[in-house]
Amino acid sequence: MTEGDEKEIQELLQEAFPPVTPELRRDLWPAMLRKLDAPTLAPPWYDWALIWGSAGMLALFPQLILLFAYHF
Repeated sequence: MTEGDEKEIQELLQEAFPPVTPELRRDLWPAMLRKLDAPTLAPPWYDWALIWGSAGMLALFPQLILLFAYHF
């Protein structure tokens, strides 16, 4: 590679990746407080269906407990 190629690559890289500013554009703490104060949502119905289905399978086939314990 020649020196001209290196300069061209360096210019292209500087153009593609602008310098990083270490300062934030805004304060994140108020957004975090809003998220913490927001009401929590209930899990969807299919999560409950998966839980009950898994519990039913474990009740019908207790050997699955050993299988799951082996994989944890």
